[in-house]
Amino acid sequence: MSESRNLLWGLYEQACVGNGSGAVSLWTHPADERLKSVGLPYWVDLARRSEEAGLDLFFFGDVLGLYDTYGGSAATALEWGIEIPAHDPLLHIPALAAVTDHIAFGATVSTTYEHPFAHARRFSTLDHLTAGRVAWNIVTSYLPGAAANFGLDVIAHDTRYDRADEFLDVVYRLWEGSWEDGAFLGDKQARRFADASKVHEIDYRGTQFRVAGPHLSIPSPQRTPVLIQAGWSPRGREFAARHAELIFVGESDPVKIREGLADIRSRAAELGRDPSEIRAVVGLNPVIAPTTIAVQEKIDDFQSYYSAEAQLAAYAGWSGIDFTKYRDDEPLVKQETNHTQIAGARPDTPPLLAGDVRRRFSRVTAFADDRFIGTPGQVAGEVERFVEESGVDGFLIHQFISPRSLDDFTELLVPELRSRGLYGTFPAAGTLRSRLRSDRADRLPADHPAAATRVGLTGS
Repeated sequence: MSESRNLLWGLYEQACVGNGSGAVSLWTHPADERLKSVGLPYWVDLARRSEEAGLDLFFFGDVLGLYDTYGGSAATALEWGIEIPAHDPLLHIPALAAVTDHIAFGATVSTTYEHPFAHARRFSTLDHLTAGRVAWNIVTSYLPGAAANFGLDVIAHDTRYDRADEFLDVVYRLWEGSWEDGAFLGDKQARRFADASKVHEIDYRGTQFRVAGPHLSIPSPQRTPVLIQAGWSPRGREFAARHAELIFVGESDPVKIREGLADIRSRAAELGRDPSEIRAVVGLNPVIAPTTIAVQEKIDDFQSYYSAEAQLAAYAGWSGIDFTKYRDDEPLVKQETNHTQIAGARPDTPPLLAGDVRRRFSRVTAFADDRFIGTPGQVAGEVERFVEESGVDGFLIHQFISPRSLDDFTELLVPELRSRGLYGTFPAAGTLRSRLRSDRADRLPADHPAAATRVGLTGS
């Protein structure tokens, strides 16, 4: 490998049955255990398996509403359990941290429907309880049902990012500036818990928020959790360049990934940040077996429990495109929706027909990259090539069958990856930020916008 960075490997999960990271209907497979995910033993077992496998990150996605775009109704989502029940992933993390020592935890929380003061308190608590093993995946939420659940109309895509920028400004002031270094004393002999002169109100008065402060938590190991962001639109890239430490890439084409990351890092450099410290991971849906015949048998087995209708309903929720309104021969019109900004057809390519999409989703591997379907040697070789071509810094594993897909990855692919120097090189000790950064620092660097809140707390 020409890339010198240590690769980060993680598991993508959601606190639900119909996991949205791939084939949402495969919870019906006899070997799948996701119906047990409403209870803690399932998660404890999965976290322990992940740590024993040497994974670096246990990542939780999340949603706050039902997928009701397909046919204008949530009926399909309810019947197939698409990303429901959507339990709160933040409540899982302390229990999983208690039974693990090294693996870090990422959780998705929306800036659109949370309040920064309460959010800052929760993540400071998690950072303390995990000894600095926590990350926040920043999202702005796009589901109309989520907006309705909070009594709101859907906020326009770019406006959600404007709110997110202000949200980040508030939490930075709470995490980084409210308590100075040395404010917490914990001195029994002097009978002083804290130096009050070093604890500050933030008195924030902005367009979206008014927050007095001070922060109610003493400084945690990282102060600010590691910041993950997945936006790929122009506004999303602008936001990532300003704030993100780890990019969760939704693209699958390695050339486009390299170009997109170069764009984000260039924007970051213009803002005065060190672009080399911005890492990126991409999803991986592997199907692995000892032989090519066994691989096909596994795919055929998955296919027999797969629902194309459920997958189309999930995709409709992500994209905002209701496929029930299109005939097979109709082109999907390029759309700028308030959902994730997925376009139908690029201007320089032939129009994508609704029938093309339906045929794609007739296969259980519709969301899997064919490069990562094969024998261990084949898949490991493709992983190596993908890293070289894309410049990513790691992968998040998406399971078809839980926990069997994780076991296949651990038992079949990990030995091949290790032999190529592609696995097990990411630091296993310290805070998550210290493992990601080249300087092994626990706190955000001076070139990050959060650092500006450590002095001169004068509100907005």
